[in-house]
Amino acid sequence: MATVKEGPGPEPEGGREVDRPAAADPGAGAARGRSAPGGGLLALVRGHLLFSIVVAVAVVPRVIAMLGFQPAVLFRMDSFDYLWSADHLSPNVINPSGYSLFLWVLRPFHSLTLVAALQHLMGLVIATCVYAVLRRYGLPAWGATLAAVPVLFDPAQILVEQFIMADILATTLMVVAFAVLLTRESPSLWRSVTAALFMGASAIVRPTTLPLIILIPIYLLIQRVGLRRAGAALAAGALPVVAYLGWFDAAHGSFNLTNSNGLFLWSRTMSFANCAVIKPPPDLRALCPEAQPGRLAIRVPADRPLPKNYLWNRSTWEWQPPSHRFVPDTAAFTSANNARALRFAVKAIAAQPQAYVGVVARETVQPFTHTNLLRFPVNNKPDTVVLTPGNLQYASAAVKSYSGDTAAVARIVHHRYGTELRAPFVRIMSEYQQIVYLPGPLFGLIALTGLVGIVIPRRRTSAAVLLWVSAMIIMILPTAEHEYTYRYVIPAVPLLCVAAALAFRKPKTAEEAGAPAVPAGSAAQH
Repeated sequence: MATVKEGPGPEPEGGREVDRPAAADPGAGAARGRSAPGGGLLALVRGHLLFSIVVAVAVVPRVIAMLGFQPAVLFRMDSFDYLWSADHLSPNVINPSGYSLFLWVLRPFHSLTLVAALQHLMGLVIATCVYAVLRRYGLPAWGATLAAVPVLFDPAQILVEQFIMADILATTLMVVAFAVLLTRESPSLWRSVTAALFMGASAIVRPTTLPLIILIPIYLLIQRVGLRRAGAALAAGALPVVAYLGWFDAAHGSFNLTNSNGLFLWSRTMSFANCAVIKPPPDLRALCPEAQPGRLAIRVPADRPLPKNYLWNRSTWEWQPPSHRFVPDTAAFTSANNARALRFAVKAIAAQPQAYVGVVARETVQPFTHTNLLRFPVNNKPDTVVLTPGNLQYASAAVKSYSGDTAAVARIVHHRYGTELRAPFVRIMSEYQQIVYLPGPLFGLIALTGLVGIVIPRRRTSAAVLLWVSAMIIMILPTAEHEYTYRYVIPAVPLLCVAAALAFRKPKTAEEAGAPAVPAGSAAQH
């Protein structure tokens, strides 16, 4: 295992704090502001004036989004599943219902606008965590602020905050977990446990963060804080997940987070699967690409539709025989279908590993080479895919039960997103997102900078390694399991921005590295 060489990390927690002369500490002014008489929020703002101004500016496009796209943006059919689970407090078979628990807490207010407002606040919290971690690692205010700019201003980020979707809550919990962990060089037991609990909570909202629960104790071991803290962190991170597994088992008879992981992975194999090579047993032949209905039965992998078409087409094997259940997806996403799909997927990947890796690799690099098209809807042009009457009935019931209003549902019958467009704010957002966005090549440069920073020993920090590896995991996993969409990339943006910024921190000099600690209070005497 490569040795991780630390740069000037944050102050050690527990024991004696080290006071530095004001000139050597870029955060000293902020610290004085916090401790000054009559301090508080105003003193905090003064201590971090540049970042505070930028955050205030970032509030403007969020207010425009809330005024122009009311009461929020519904993303079919996931939004309806989350709302339905919040109304009935039950674990969903497709996506974990951690987000539905969040919605359930807010249900007494019957307001999707409130949900969107809180999610925009979460976006600002994520940016603040980026700034706080980088300041702790000695970056100047302008550098830490610059690293938070993509989170603060990218229209794709702001759109996700306006969605009734789990993404922003999961991202917030994950980033807060890292901020709690990384703002001390040697995290205490309770700080380690708290960070792990946040990460475990994130995993039951979006399971792509599951592997990160294991990375936290690994990081603690590398930091040499002891087995006790690492073990406690592992147990704390697993606690929310195990509790959710028990809830799902009680509701659906399967000790799992969902009944969908195998089905999603099966849909992924449709991008490359060749049953002449796989040679599936008779009970799995119905899952081969050529056995699918209509235009899905294409033998040449490169000509096949996207994996989602195999998953949601009501004529494919998992939807047979046709069902008229009120909750549409319960018929297909059963434990038996999930296990069957997983068996096929494992056989397909084992038989064609190079084809699988090739598909995943090609899609993984897309956000670095192509600018994403995740933007606010700004016109009334209908989509070609129409919401079926059965799904519309379910969607209307879920939204009306939660918010008492179905106006946004009416639009989603013929559109990808459900929201009421309000002038002139829609036009303002349309102009904004044509000018302000995160270009794909720039995002690629950010990721590359972070990689270079962790490769060069003098620039490497264990924090940067942890964040960069975590970003790659949460980007690659959804693509490896189903297909690429930029919505899955957004949680990685703040992590990669921090990792890239850490590459520019000022390394310790030999004298600083070997200098004894300055006694408390001595800085004030100089």
